[in-house]
Amino acid sequence: MGYCLWHLVRDAYQQLGQLQVARATGGSATTVVDSSLIHTGKEDDWKDGAVIVLEDAGGSGAAPEGEFARVSGYAPGSGTLTIESLSAAVAEGDVYGLVTADYPLGQMITLANLALRKLGDLVLVDSTTLDTAGLKTEYAAAAAWKRRRPRRVDVQTRTGDADDHRWQTVYDWAFVPAAAGSSGLIVFRTQPSAGRDLRVWYEDLHPDVQGYADLIHETIHPALACAALVESALTWQVSRLEGENEFLVQRLNDARVELERLTQRHPIWKASRQARMYLAGVGVTKRS
Repeated sequence: MGYCLWHLVRDAYQQLGQLQVARATGGSATTVVDSSLIHTGKEDDWKDGAVIVLEDAGGSGAAPEGEFARVSGYAPGSGTLTIESLSAAVAEGDVYGLVTADYPLGQMITLANLALRKLGDLVLVDSTTLDTAGLKTEYAAAAAWKRRRPRRVDVQTRTGDADDHRWQTVYDWAFVPAAAGSSGLIVFRTQPSAGRDLRVWYEDLHPDVQGYADLIHETIHPALACAALVESALTWQVSRLEGENEFLVQRLNDARVELERLTQRHPIWKASRQARMYLAGVGVTKRS
């Protein structure tokens, strides 16, 4: 498994000093029982905080490892946290992380998406939307391709083998933008062979992540993603408190410096735009 939303949220909570790690002594799909919490705090102290199941007791990564849930209640007499439902029961020995309501889980997920988008465009590839057809040179562009002109178009030159498409870059095409809500066009100057997949390289913001196992794009270094979320979370918190907490203001300044450092150290990979050439009447291809 790659770097997922739950890893990102876990790492950011740790950087913010919010993650209290402990080991469950029991539980269910809607509760976490921890005897070390008995008689600590008062009723509902952890309400609106969150639980993240960090490690399955068996070490096999079994559910509910990685899942997170909002805390809806806390009973100090039994050390029981009531949570939103997980896909499986929390078992004795499971390692979990507990956070307060200072940075609510739902807000952190929203901020994670904001932070990932602020890192800028990614180079993405779509090889499923378009197939060539006979007597057709104009193809509707997906909405995601409209933010910027596609970087590159490849055509499949071999069919019938899922492991060997023999993609070849083509240059004799133009992109025609369109009004908001309408499809743009990729227009070929010469008729491509029919029944072939088209592979379009384009730039877009990071796809939305909501589920605990949603992947963070691999071109973003985990440390950079975490720094971006920490900076966004501190910006939100300082704004919410109207800048009254001097410690948090300093933490935010430090987080911005760290984000800039990691942006320079771990730049997001960008495929270079390929030079295009076209000879009248001839579709010219050139391998990268």
